[in-house]
Order: sequence, then structure tokens, then C-alpha cells
Amino acid sequence: MSSTTRQMALLPHEMNEIDQIFQDVLRERGLSRDCETAEAIARRILNCYQKGIRESAAVKCEIGLERRAQANAGMVDQVNPEVSMQEIAAGPTVQISPDELDMLQRTFDRVCIWCSIPRYGKRAERLAWHITDQFRKGMTDEAALFDSAMWLERISDSARNRPDA
Repeated sequence: MSSTTRQMALLPHEMNEIDQIFQDVLRERGLSRDCETAEAIARRILNCYQKGIRESAAVKCEIGLERRAQANAGMVDQVNPEVSMQEIAAGPTVQISPDELDMLQRTFDRVCIWCSIPRYGKRAERLAWHITDQFRKGMTDEAALFDSAMWLERISDSARNRPDA
């Protein structure tokens, strides 16, 4: 086999990593897999992978989907790491299944998109904790969790905009 053959071939674990990056991007953008934009994103991710770019944030930056303004300003993700629902939901009290975690992540992502909340910082962390706490208290319906999180954002937004605050 020539060396160019290996550059084009992707191993199963690499395809899994590509799929995870692809799913993350689609979730962040609120896109479905079967649209033209998703196909273009998939092609760009594959091109990056075949060039040897493997790290998720580097791939997103390379294809133009990462926070370029922060990268251009010299800000690093370690300063403002993205909030992880998996880390927040991983508590010792109640075990959360992978399907439930996916539902919590979808809810978090939808609220972030609707309210233009960056997925890093105190506001995103407060939102993630709220969603997880509501779930642990028994609110297991995705629509109800979304409504509760949107309510939290509305009251938080009105408190931020009060003239006496």
C-alpha cells in the first residue's frame, strides 16, 4: 500500500470521533442531518481529519464553526471552558442514563440557541445546573424542562435589566 492510501483511509474509531464532532456541531447549530448545510459541514470535517487535524476544537476552528472572535483575540478555551451537561449531571445522588443525558443536553442546547447564550461562563453553568436540578426533582418531560429553563432565563433577564438592580 502506498502512503497516500493510508492518508485517505479512516479507521472505525476515527469515524466515531468524526461522527461525535459532527453531532456536536449539528446540535450547537440546531441542524438536522438531512440538510445541505449538514452535508457541507460533514465534508469539511472529513477534509480536516484527512489533513491530520484530529482535536474537536481544532477541527471546529479550522472549518470556521468555533468562536473565531475569541481565537482571534487570543482567548483560550481554558479561560472559559464550555459547560458540560455530562459533568454537571454526574452526581452521586441519582444516576442519569445516557438517553436522559442526551435529553438534558438537547434541552440545554435549545435554550442556549433560543436565548443566544454562549455555552461557557456563569450564565451557561447556571442554566445547566437548573435543568439538572429540575430533572432530579422529578421533571422528566423535555418540553417541561425547556419551559422551566426559558422561565429562568426570562426572570434572570428581567432582573439584569431592572433600573434599580
